[in-house]
Amino acid sequence: MTILRSGILTVTIIILSIIITMTIPSISIEKSGIAIKNHSAYSQYSYPATAAGVTLADFNFAAAGDWGCTSDTIATLKNIIDQSPEFVLALGDLSYDNSAKCWLEIISPIANKTMITIGNHETDSTKKLKEYMDFFGLKGQYYSFNYQNVHFSVISTELPYEEGSAQYNFVNNDLSKVSLNPDIDWIVVYYHSLAYTSPANIGKGNSAEKELRDTYHPLFVKYGVDLVLQAHNHNYQRSYPIIYNSDNSTNPIITDTNRNNYYDPKGMVFGTIGTGGASIYPLTGQAPYVATQYVGFGFLNVDVINDGTTLSGKFIANDGTIKDQFTITK
Repeated sequence: MTILRSGILTVTIIILSIIITMTIPSISIEKSGIAIKNHSAYSQYSYPATAAGVTLADFNFAAAGDWGCTSDTIATLKNIIDQSPEFVLALGDLSYDNSAKCWLEIISPIANKTMITIGNHETDSTKKLKEYMDFFGLKGQYYSFNYQNVHFSVISTELPYEEGSAQYNFVNNDLSKVSLNPDIDWIVVYYHSLAYTSPANIGKGNSAEKELRDTYHPLFVKYGVDLVLQAHNHNYQRSYPIIYNSDNSTNPIITDTNRNNYYDPKGMVFGTIGTGGASIYPLTGQAPYVATQYVGFGFLNVDVINDGTTLSGKFIANDGTIKDQFTITK
């Protein structure tokens, strides 16, 4: 019976992927402005700069992690396609199978505009990791890129990241340089594991990592990071703007208690979007720094609007309803 169900799901994935590919045109690499193939983990890739005095076009990007290869994964894909994002941030734990194949088949309509970060399930084997690295043309697990006036820094929580490591030095140099770039107004960082999280019924392995937050949150504050996206906990959480608390890092300092709208806040918003399609983890409480949370599948859609001065985030559940929305304006 298990084999039969698995076979039916595989056939369903293939059929739906074909239908989606035929009916929803994916955005080309040229149109999206992002060089997906053969981009270096040690270089920045930028959307062509907008001439001075020209209004920046609105655009949007999607983000989700912990996808798997399920019917809910397919529903998330269709949900994302409905919003026509310029690109998609895949926040790790992409396939829970022994290979990358099933997930790559599912996301084929958006593969050429997907920018991945490496999660713990991508490193289940060197073969599986190589499949992802080769497919997305990655020469390393951490890298950065620009899109219009937004900078994205991608961290691998599966490689050494402590202060003094090669990855730390890359991130530190990357954020330092971009914080001085007058053409960049927003900095978004994304990775897989958790710096902060509400408690959840998840067993061991998905709690917040002290070393991660102690290493990077002070760096994010120093260089003015605006939005940090993570996954690993299979639910949705979104914090108030927070800064690092050196006295007790488990309790970050909330800098703005408004529920939804923030105007040039001190600190940054952390989002957990482990809602791509793998089994959901029930929440057992809500951390005081978490403004809202939701148990269910979906993705975070972020619109960059108003001449690039506003980030407007919405968590869109796979039934089409909006479970959270927030804005950050500069």
